[in-house]
Amino acid sequence: MRRYAAFVTILTASLASTGCGSGANKEEVPQSQAETPGMSGAAAVMPSVEITQPADGETVQGPGVTVHLVAHGFEVVPAGNTTPHSGHIHLFLDRDLGPMDQPIGNEPGHIVHMGDGSSDYVFDSVAPGTHRLIALVGDSIHMPVQPPIADTVSFTVR
Repeated sequence: MRRYAAFVTILTASLASTGCGSGANKEEVPQSQAETPGMSGAAAVMPSVEITQPADGETVQGPGVTVHLVAHGFEVVPAGNTTPHSGHIHLFLDRDLGPMDQPIGNEPGHIVHMGDGSSDYVFDSVAPGTHRLIALVGDSIHMPVQPPIADTVSFTVR
C-alpha cells in the first residue's frame, strides 16, 4: 500500500498535541490533495509525507540510492524543534516500523534519523535487488506522530 491513508485521517487537536499537524505548508500542495471535511485552504490539508524518489516500482542504478521526500500539511524541521505542525523524517530501508508508542530506533544503513530537517538522503551501499523504503514522521523527540504519517515504496537496484 503506497500510503498509510487509514492512519492519516486526522483530528487537528490530536496533531497539535504531538507537534505535527495540518498547519502551514513548507511545500506547495496540489489542489488534488485530500482535505479535512469542514475545513478549507492550507489548514484543511491532511498531513502526509511522500517519497518522490525513488518512485514506487522504479529500477535505479546502485549502489547509491538517492531519496527525496515531500511534506504536505506540515513543516519539516530539525529534531528537537517543537514548532507546532512540524516534525522530522525517519527512513526505514528493508526494515519494519517499530512500536508506535516508543522512540524510533536507529540502525546504520537501514533506519535513518533525518534529524537535520532535510528532505533528501543518500543510502551509499544498497545491494542489487528489490527493496522497500518507508518514510515515517517523528516529533521533536523521535516519537512517531499520532496518528502515524508514513509513505512506502518498493524499488529495485541493479
